[in-house]
Amino acid sequence: MKVVLKALGELLDNSVLEAAAGPAGPGEVLVAIEAATINPVDSMLASGNYGYQVQVPFDLGTEGIGWVTQVGEAVDPALHGRRVLILPNYEQGTWADQVVVKAANVVPIPDGGDPLQLAMVGTNPLTAHLALTKFVDLKPGDWIGQNLGNSAVGQYVTALAKHAGLKILSVVRRPEAAEGLESDVVLVDGDDLSGRIRSALGTDRFELVLDGAGDSTVGALAQWAAFGGTVVSYSSVTGLAPAVGLGDHIYQQLQLRGLWIPNWLEQAPRSEIEETYGELAQLTVDGVLRARVAATYPVAEFAKAVQHSRQPDRSGKVLLRP
Repeated sequence: MKVVLKALGELLDNSVLEAAAGPAGPGEVLVAIEAATINPVDSMLASGNYGYQVQVPFDLGTEGIGWVTQVGEAVDPALHGRRVLILPNYEQGTWADQVVVKAANVVPIPDGGDPLQLAMVGTNPLTAHLALTKFVDLKPGDWIGQNLGNSAVGQYVTALAKHAGLKILSVVRRPEAAEGLESDVVLVDGDDLSGRIRSALGTDRFELVLDGAGDSTVGALAQWAAFGGTVVSYSSVTGLAPAVGLGDHIYQQLQLRGLWIPNWLEQAPRSEIEETYGELAQLTVDGVLRARVAATYPVAEFAKAVQHSRQPDRSGKVLLRP
């Protein structure tokens, strides 16, 4: 079975279960899904309030991994039996038992490793990797500042930064959100956040600031960016633009950049896509990259899974399994 969006609007009100697709046609592969992630983007796509406009009926699910059980004509037969990651380019759905995918939309990944962790590699670890590598030539010892430090992206940023010898200061919204985080410095948003950031840095400055919130915390972080430093926004939980002070932007000549995964998937060479996902998958297998999992649900209970994923106090990601 698979989950299909029948009309734009609230995902839970406009989605149904249908028979899964198959067999594979020319240029396609049939993938038996091993695990698929519930991502906030899925609800945004369903609502029509996103940078990519879907056409209904639309198969839901942006991230997932599985095993190739059939290859169509003009497809490399070596793909048969391989474990693959399905690219999160919105051209197919992963909330399914099996899915027909263009062969160009899958990337082989290691056979070993936790399927739940590997199913999350498609978006959040990639966002963290691109944020750390595509905008600033960072060197060991450089400082990175970020908000949403307890989010999945934030935790992947911390893991990749520490793996590269970088220093990371993370801001979180609530004291309990700081528990267990491995950043060099963790600060809770509140009174005199800017002053506390300055005290933590001493004479150092951020070479890179990452923003996923779109609130005042990015402004506090940007105040302590190096001259000509870079602020990268990859999301906005508030729906607002990055609140970087005008004086910091002008006098410090800060560069404000945006990051959206579909752009990279469309523009990057195939070799870079395969290499990048291969490295991230291997880091996941090796335990360098890991995110908390709150629960898993069968595809037939996708509505319960979506509801769980929307709980503000959930302890980790929610995934679907066949």
